Amino acid sequence: MIKYALHIWILVAVLLSTSACNPYPAWQRWVLDGPPPGQDYTPLYVEGWQDGCFSATSAASNQWYKFFYEFRQDPIKAQNRVYYKGWKDAFTYCNRYLYQYNRRTIL
Repeated sequence: MIKYALHIWILVAVLLSTSACNPYPAWQRWVLDGPPPGQDYTPLYVEGWQDGCFSATSAASNQWYKFFYEFRQDPIKAQNRVYYKGWKDAFTYCNRYLYQYNRRTIL
């Protein structure tokens, strides 16, 4: 009976510790948050930003991150200039950021 209770407590501890896991690393929270602060952006621009950053992360990262990210662009909204500008700005920004991040020197 004591062995059984110990197994349950270990299982609960493992489940609680893994429930706080997030597939997005801390350095990449801005992917979900939207464009850098400083200006007021329209909701359509922010949505384009998030989709563009997801697409850039899929394009510029390793196989592990490609498991979580995919190419995202709404073809209907891509005809809108505001959405497409947000998508293109984010794709360029996130792609260059990840290029620099992945090629940094680690001491």
